Amino acid sequence: MAKNSLTALLLLFVPLSVSAQTFTNDEYGYSVEIDDSFQLTQNNHATYFRSDDNDSVVIIKNWPGLDDDAARDYLQQGYQDERIALVSVNEPEEINVDNGKGLQVDIQAIIDRKLMQGIAASYIGNNGQGMVVVISASSDNWDKLAPVAQKIAASVKFSEYSAVRNAQDWYYMLAGTRLSLPGSVNDTRRREDIYFCSDGSFKHRMSSSASQELDYGSTYGFSTRTRSGSWKVVDDAGKSRLVMRYGSGRDESAIIEDRNGQTFVDNQRFYMMRNNRCR
Repeated sequence: MAKNSLTALLLLFVPLSVSAQTFTNDEYGYSVEIDDSFQLTQNNHATYFRSDDNDSVVIIKNWPGLDDDAARDYLQQGYQDERIALVSVNEPEEINVDNGKGLQVDIQAIIDRKLMQGIAASYIGNNGQGMVVVISASSDNWDKLAPVAQKIAASVKFSEYSAVRNAQDWYYMLAGTRLSLPGSVNDTRRREDIYFCSDGSFKHRMSSSASQELDYGSTYGFSTRTRSGSWKVVDDAGKSRLVMRYGSGRDESAIIEDRNGQTFVDNQRFYMMRNNRCR
C-alpha cells in the first residue's frame, strides 16, 4: 500500500433532529420512533437514548454501505467494544422496513458494566443506508420493555440519502471489515490484506508465494509478514484519507474513495470483505 473510528465508531458529531417521539437523521437518511420515556443522552461514539423508568437504553449506530453478510454476521457473531458486549441467543429473523430490509435477534448484553437483556437489529436501506439499533433493559425490567422495544425496532424508515462518502462514512464502513488486494493480473502470487478492527486497531498482512521448476522436480515457498497499529480516516481537502500508524511509530496514508461501488486506495482497487480476525 502506498504511503499514507461496532472505539467501535469514530467520535464525531452527527446532525440530527428530535421531536416528541421521532429521531430523524437527514444526513444518513432514516428515522426511528422513540418512546417518550427515553431521553437523548449522547451523540458521539453512538447515539444513546436512556430511560430511567425501566433502566433501559436505545443505541443507534450509523453504518453506511452495510451489506447482507455484514448485517447478519454482526447479529450472529455478536459484538464487543469498550462500552458494550452483545451475544445473540437465537437466529436472526427478517423484519419489515420502509424502503429497505432488516434482521432482528434477541440478545444478552453488558452495557456500561450492567447485565441486560434485549434485541438488536441491523437495517439496510434501498439507497445504501445502513444502521444498527440495540434496545435493552436490565433483566428484571425486560418483560416490561419488550413490547416497546418491538415497536421501536419496527418503526425504522429510510428516506432520501446522499451516497457521497466522507471521512466519517469511511470509518463506519471499514470498522470490522477487511480490505484485500489480491495482486496484479501479472502477479497473482502477492496478496495484501488489511483488517480494520472496531477498537481503532488494524492488522496489515502481506504474503507472497513462489515456485521454481528444477531438474529433479519443483520447489514451492511461501512468506508472510503481519504488522499492526492504529487507524483513522481524516478529511483532506474534500477527500477522505486513510491513515495507519504502525507500532514502530511510522505513519502511512492514502486517499480512499468509492468509484461506482468499488473501493480504491491510492488508485488501487481493493475488495471489501468479511473480517475474521477482529470486529
